[in-house]
Amino acid sequence: MKDLTGQKFGRLTVIEKTTKRSLRGEIIWRCRCKCGNITEVRSSNLLRGYTKSCGCLYKETRGKTNFKHGDAKHGRGERLARLYIIWASMKYRCQNPNNRQYKWYGGKGIKVCDEWKNNYLAFKTWALSNGYDEELCLGRADTDGDYCPENCQWETKSEVSRKVNRTRFLNFVKLS
Repeated sequence: MKDLTGQKFGRLTVIEKTTKRSLRGEIIWRCRCKCGNITEVRSSNLLRGYTKSCGCLYKETRGKTNFKHGDAKHGRGERLARLYIIWASMKYRCQNPNNRQYKWYGGKGIKVCDEWKNNYLAFKTWALSNGYDEELCLGRADTDGDYCPENCQWETKSEVSRKVNRTRFLNFVKLS
């Protein structure tokens, strides 16, 4: 193994080789982070770029990475925001053939408009300025029309369920 002393890897500068070895027999290097902390890192983690700091980089970026609206919580015990669930469900039943409801939505050609398809914030802005309430459901004026600002409205559960067409046509065969 070549000497890594003095080399920089992300925020880490290698200070010295320790006498320790990893379980796989790799050399462990003592490094100083840009923030001032000292940490020990395996050779492979430095050379492959897996470890770039003492942990401070993760702490700085974890709250910023992919943060767009704060409504999609993924932590243990955190509830997804109801409006986010409505948006995700709308997309799921229109775009995913594996969804139980796809045949009544995406299977019938119903789509989510481009404005909302990949932009939750646009949907959220529309919802909040068009009467969204925790007690209401997303409905469409034309049930054969797409999900778009011009065709959507907030309705009670009973209003939405009255519009649902679950007609089943049965063929009877007369047995002789």
